[in-house]
Amino acid sequence: MSGKDRLRDRLPPFVPLFRETLATPAYRQLSFGARALFTALRTHCVKNNGHVYLSHRDAGEELGHKSRNDIANWYRELAHYGFIVQTEAASLGVDGKGKATHWRITDMPTRKGNNELGAPTKDFLRWDGAVFEPHVAPSRRWNEHKQAALKKQNPGLHVRTTVGCTSVPEVDCTFVPPGGGSGSDVQPISVQRDGTDVQPISRLATRFAGSGAKMRGGAA
Repeated sequence: MSGKDRLRDRLPPFVPLFRETLATPAYRQLSFGARALFTALRTHCVKNNGHVYLSHRDAGEELGHKSRNDIANWYRELAHYGFIVQTEAASLGVDGKGKATHWRITDMPTRKGNNELGAPTKDFLRWDGAVFEPHVAPSRRWNEHKQAALKKQNPGLHVRTTVGCTSVPEVDCTFVPPGGGSGSDVQPISVQRDGTDVQPISRLATRFAGSGAKMRGGAA
């Protein structure tokens, strides 16, 4: 095969993902965001494994994701399951510019100081089964606690009055005062007689009506 044929059969630039890595239980446990970040880190690992870096801002632009809190959790998730290992912490450079954290991808060989390649460690094969728990931002945690507290409270529509309909005092109609005669100054209403100045209403009405008729007759 000539050189031109070999160049023609070469594949264009690609990102290698090993089938052994994809078939592991640890990889299947990864969230989709962590898987996307792992693929993005592979694109930045050409010959410098052990010094792979991708800032949260650049990772957000490549993945099309704005939440840096999620990206930070995806980094922690990849490290938790053993797909990446931190080799250098983030710091502020001498020139005042920040340096992102450096990582080593565990399923790829690492170049040593004597220009030799070290075998991949594949830390994810030794995953102990502990599930990753993401960190929650303080503001988001406060909102979750507030919503949980509101759910525990009874809604206003279901609040009922505490006064029962049977709380009205009852009067016993069968109660009879103790026996005994009435006092000397007490007489039944039916026995009392009208006074000299008291006249029935019907008589008063009749008198006034008659006097009115006489007045009308005299006027006539």
